[in-house]
Amino acid sequence: MAANPIRGEVDITLDGQAFVLRPSFEACVAMEQQTGRSLLELAMAADGSALSLDHQAIIVTECVKAWGKATENTAARGVSKARIGELIHGVGVIAVLPRIALVLSAAVTGGVHLDGSPKDDDEGEAMTTGMEPPPAVEPQA
Repeated sequence: MAANPIRGEVDITLDGQAFVLRPSFEACVAMEQQTGRSLLELAMAADGSALSLDHQAIIVTECVKAWGKATENTAARGVSKARIGELIHGVGVIAVLPRIALVLSAAVTGGVHLDGSPKDDDEGEAMTTGMEPPPAVEPQA
């Protein structure tokens, strides 16, 4: 089980168990619906270490399920938010946040097509991901 970074996938280990996070369209929609926050809000919160344990569990669960669906891995496809939440709690939320930030960065920067194939840049190279906060807006007087 190995993540494919070109597809925006990220490896994560929770209590010795290896998982792959895949930010599919379906997973992103489920994350937004369950958290009540946009994908960009979630990505910015992860980047700023401001995601609750519940939101982390939702994100990891939906991305693991997406990977399970894509690879026909029934165990990953059937993972529960409660179990993932327990595993995250066990290793510590601060240990998981960088991996979540990576997968959400891939999701918001659009490094792949809907079918999961990588987008190419102008030189034919696969696009890389990386997230920077938007520029600060100065208040007007």
